[in-house]
Amino acid sequence: MSVDWDSELLSPLQAVFGDPVNYRPARGAAFDISGIFDRPYTQEVEPLDADDPGINTTHAVLGVRDGEFIAAGRALPVQGDRLYVPKENTVFVVADVQPDSHGGRKLVLNRVKA
Repeated sequence: MSVDWDSELLSPLQAVFGDPVNYRPARGAAFDISGIFDRPYTQEVEPLDADDPGINTTHAVLGVRDGEFIAAGRALPVQGDRLYVPKENTVFVVADVQPDSHGGRKLVLNRVKA
């Protein structure tokens, strides 16, 4: 028997840790969802050559459930979508979408400058 990751894990996690987010797709009207927002963190990027200096990059991320988009008849997140996180009072653009193979996605975000 397979595990229903969305109902057994992702949905309960969103209920406890999720924050309100106003999602603004590149195509279509804005709508409200819940997402687990993590403030920017540093990620090391492998250098191309062994003697090249290391590179660090910093991004905020938002964890979302595919099921929340699908149940509402919305398209899944794509690069270029925008979203507003009220607790940060900030608009972000989706720089990358990373599916997690369990029915969720990590959205790598860039802050939109005013």
